[in-house]
Amino acid sequence: MIEWLLYPGEFSAELPRRLVKVWRGSALVSVLRLPDANVVTVIEPQQVRALREPRWPDVLSDWVDINEEPMFPSPTLPVAGEALSETGPEVLCMFADPAEPERVRGGIAWYERGSLRELEQVGRAAVAWQKGQPLGRPRVTDFKSQLFSFGRRMADTRRDADLFSRADNARAVTAEMVVARALAKLLDTDPPALPDLAQALERGGRAKLTV
Repeated sequence: MIEWLLYPGEFSAELPRRLVKVWRGSALVSVLRLPDANVVTVIEPQQVRALREPRWPDVLSDWVDINEEPMFPSPTLPVAGEALSETGPEVLCMFADPAEPERVRGGIAWYERGSLRELEQVGRAAVAWQKGQPLGRPRVTDFKSQLFSFGRRMADTRRDADLFSRADNARAVTAEMVVARALAKLLDTDPPALPDLAQALERGGRAKLTV
């Protein structure tokens, strides 16, 4: 299971001062530097205990109760996202489980000013949420989706446009797509595949952080 908290910019002493408010334990810290990409600090929980539960909007708590699937594998990343975004830039929390190639589970959460701003998750069920918006499902965004969108715009009749919309909506979004989309936004470049990204972090070196 990959669990990463991604903070824009270089590592600074301010990060552990904030994390100690919500974590006890150890994590690995590295700075990701890719060509033509934003510099990002990556924090990977190791032996970490969250000191409190994350603050989920009521509509997401209800979704968890109905689908019996947690938002994140543990509360460690969400509470850290809340803490690190309180007075700094927006923070991305993400997880992906490539252990089951046929049914990969993963999700992302953007935090801003100490609270959740946006979430997407794909697992046994899929859910998407943005602050101020009702629950939805993650959208497919790839080349085929662009073709369907073009077809809708060029359709001669409403019926033909609806056919393109239904075909597009019927396509299943993947956890890989959700994670890659968030990483592209944070890095401001097309991200490598997760295994390649993990290798880049390994090559760059990791430091142990204890809070």
